[in-house]
Amino acid sequence: MTAPFAPLTPGASLQHLEQAVAAFDAVLADGDLDAPVPSCPGWTLLDLTHHLGGVHRWATAAVVEKRSMNDDEIALTDAFGARAWFLDGATTLVRTLRATSPETECWTFGPKPKTAAFWFRRQPLETAVHAWDAAGSQGVPGHPFPLELALDGIDEVRHFMYPRQVRLRRIPPLARSLAVAPDDAPGVRWLFPAGDPTAPDGADGADTTPEAVVSGPAEDLYLLLWGRFTVDDPRFTVAGDADAARAVLTAGITP
Repeated sequence: MTAPFAPLTPGASLQHLEQAVAAFDAVLADGDLDAPVPSCPGWTLLDLTHHLGGVHRWATAAVVEKRSMNDDEIALTDAFGARAWFLDGATTLVRTLRATSPETECWTFGPKPKTAAFWFRRQPLETAVHAWDAAGSQGVPGHPFPLELALDGIDEVRHFMYPRQVRLRRIPPLARSLAVAPDDAPGVRWLFPAGDPTAPDGADGADTTPEAVVSGPAEDLYLLLWGRFTVDDPRFTVAGDADAARAVLTAGITP
């Protein structure tokens, strides 16, 4: 980064979670559950609902029971009750987080310290992305990301998701470098450097010259990092080596 960035406060995160839950529920209210989800190939809206409702239950168990819930514990058995099932899991998660200090120790799939703060950050982002996906299944514009949530999401990809992909040996460290620079947050950028992704935050500094810089609205950049767009989409501008940008964005920096 070339300008200070501060993650969302827990209170702001919960507001974004509630907004994203409401957006997903609005699609379920009259959406076609059999409709395919273009941004999640092979899934229908019902599949997406099962996934997100399961994630909410999984996160709740992580905070309350301090464990990872097994897949066979999460079952959506009645498609006709999908909306109610989704809302039950989502409202329970919100209620749980509101009653929990972010410093509370719990299970997470992140690095230490393993506290509820992890879920305060992760769940609004997960839910907002899938609310966007759900809207696309019905052929309507995706749920918009507020600027502060999109910036928080880009930061999470750079400093958590990508390093985790390397740490778990799902992908090798990047061989090319790319900076992500939101048009709507002047002076802020994130560098995805070649080599060790766990390098100190100074690697994001202005003195480091990446092979390419991709710019565009923060919302679109975040969705780009999660594979919802390609860098050749006209909403993005690439300065420098476009092949380097493509190499980074197709390397699997998000799971």
